[in-house]
Amino acid sequence: MSQLSGGEKWGYAIGNIPYAVKDAAFINFVVFYYTQVLGISGTLAGLAMLIALSWDAITDPLVGSWSDTVRSRWGRRHPLMLLGGLPAALMFLLLFNPPSELNEFQVFLWLLFTAIAMRTFLTINYIPYQAMGAELSTDYDQRTVIAKSRVTVSWIAGIVLPAFTYIVIFQASGETDGRLIAENYHYYGVLSCVLALVALAICLWGTRSAIPRLPQADSDRPPFRISQAITDFTRAASNRNFRVSIGTKLAFGVCAGTTVTLSLYMGTYFWEFSTIELAGLSIPTFLGTLTAFVSIHRLGQRFDKPRLIAALCLIFFFNSLWFIGARLLDLLPENGHPLIYLLQLLSTFISIYTVVCVQILSASLLADILDEQEVATGLRQEGVFFGASAFVYKATTGLGNFIGGVAIDLAGLQPGTAPDAASDSSLITLGLIAGPGISVGILVAWYFATRIRLSRAQVNELRAQLA
Repeated sequence: MSQLSGGEKWGYAIGNIPYAVKDAAFINFVVFYYTQVLGISGTLAGLAMLIALSWDAITDPLVGSWSDTVRSRWGRRHPLMLLGGLPAALMFLLLFNPPSELNEFQVFLWLLFTAIAMRTFLTINYIPYQAMGAELSTDYDQRTVIAKSRVTVSWIAGIVLPAFTYIVIFQASGETDGRLIAENYHYYGVLSCVLALVALAICLWGTRSAIPRLPQADSDRPPFRISQAITDFTRAASNRNFRVSIGTKLAFGVCAGTTVTLSLYMGTYFWEFSTIELAGLSIPTFLGTLTAFVSIHRLGQRFDKPRLIAALCLIFFFNSLWFIGARLLDLLPENGHPLIYLLQLLSTFISIYTVVCVQILSASLLADILDEQEVATGLRQEGVFFGASAFVYKATTGLGNFIGGVAIDLAGLQPGTAPDAASDSSLITLGLIAGPGISVGILVAWYFATRIRLSRAQVNELRAQLA
């Protein structure tokens, strides 16, 4: 396959922004908005996220299999990316603007069906988008470069958008904290919609020149059927490395998603940071992302991807314990002391660096597993593999939101609680879940990562067989 142009690579990378905008919304703001501003319970908010995620378990493999069979003058991926991307962007307007006269259960239903609709449209957009990334190159290292560009652009968008929101949109009104004003979230929904639409347009235009080089659907393959999706997924699940890698991503993703879901609660109540201080956390987030971008290619050339993923899981494990654990053991000064914020900057840097690296390596590793699957079966199943991978990736927000919502209720945080008014028991509960609780799940991810068996030498041998 010919070398990617810079326009194609970055056009493809920018296509990850709509999903990053969704993640920024659901991880940072949706649960907080629906619980602390609109007043529904954390368990109901988390339940809506969990049900929507369960729906993804049905739609993701269907769309993945469908994407592999599409035949058009624009290829297999681009038509579905457009079909799903447009309505998904518009759903941000509904998500952050429910009718004011709804009761608690009706607000729950609004959140549930809006989340389901948004996830369905994003599935139609995002799975073909991810599958295209595995088709852009067959080179072991260039796959990491492509994944690195995509993940890095996504993280930059995920950094800038919340930081801009904290500084510009979440302005206080009188004595009311800006995070507790409903109208601010309406503006945030409009901003998210516009950003997602612009990114979609750039991606489709920037990658149009790659369409003639991308694999096309087999002419002798029958049209898409729902039963075919089941067969395709069963065939994919027969690959051991695929199953184990999914276990790694699921365990790590849920822990990372729960950490970020609780980050606004931890920053607001546990550490009592201001909105300006929360916005300042974008600095170590950006530096962690940049450091991952710069270092991951060189690390990937020195070490096999599964070994790196396992090592990063251990780093995330210790980072989940030391800072929050020190507060729970009363080893830190009182909130407001400069040392607290400095340590939070350090912890955020480490957390973001490990998460970004794992995301990059996981996407690159999945492309290698596809080669192994093709040698074993004679079939390329990018849509199916990335459909399953996308479902796991969505679990970072779906299950993370659910666990975070339950944690909020367990902590007893009431709607409208001021940042300095949470009880000691609430803070201890939050800390135990966000610290030691998360670290246990990370050990599960580490265990699965140590069971992946696919080295650089093996991938090169697979590529030689395919050639």
